[in-house]
Amino acid sequence: MLKISQRTEYAMRAMLELALRLSAGGDALVSARAIADAQHIPLRFLEQQLGALHKAGLVQSFRGAGGGCKLARDPSAISVADVVDAIEGPLYPMGCLRTDDHTCFQDSHCGVQELWTEVDLAIRQVFERTTVADLAERHRKRIEAPVWAPSELLRPAKLGRH
Repeated sequence: MLKISQRTEYAMRAMLELALRLSAGGDALVSARAIADAQHIPLRFLEQQLGALHKAGLVQSFRGAGGGCKLARDPSAISVADVVDAIEGPLYPMGCLRTDDHTCFQDSHCGVQELWTEVDLAIRQVFERTTVADLAERHRKRIEAPVWAPSELLRPAKLGRH
């Protein structure tokens, strides 16, 4: 259904790595190469995402021999929505939800559009309430004791109705 881009995946993993290193021992600068190696991200691709994160004010970067990057704010003050917005801009599950797209012949008169609005709001709420600190905490728990087997991650989630 919803497909997250590789750019966003790499940006999230970079933010996670920076948060993990911060919690492990301070706010020392981390090189892009160290992040790329730790998260198995192609360095050139990672550098592009770090540039976008820097431009959005989520990452501070310093050039030079002792350079590197670090989170610009506490990881608990950076939401997944902040990262997604920095990399993707606004996301819409359907083009008809864009305020500037009125190409659909049923624009604003469609029951399906209401469904996509609910989906969009639900996703956005999860992105906004989940922080980089939350991701780091989840990551640490998974290393200590895996919560799910890989096969369980691939099965469809069972959602309850309200």
